[in-house]
Amino acid sequence: MQGLGQKQKELVIKLNVEELSSTQVRLIKSLNSLITNVLTADDESEYFEMSSEFLRKAAELIKHSDYANANKDMNYGDQAVEFAVDFLNESLDQNKIQNLDN
Repeated sequence: MQGLGQKQKELVIKLNVEELSSTQVRLIKSLNSLITNVLTADDESEYFEMSSEFLRKAAELIKHSDYANANKDMNYGDQAVEFAVDFLNESLDQNKIQNLDN
């Protein structure tokens, strides 16, 4: 067991990818890498570029969801991303982005 003063050096996250496509798995891996880059960026331009790339990849993953693929005729992938962006903009405008980490 780790001591209380020791800093954890690794986070292992297990996902059941049995029902995911190779594209979905690749995007999840990419998002995981990008979020680590965002959180540890030392440079302003890197921080902004990685943040933008993370959100772009998240949108790409949403568009590659099984639900979006099954309902391509309704363009649900684009609609879900637009809804999320609108919600994010509203949250930013109302300063509702909260830190829920206790």
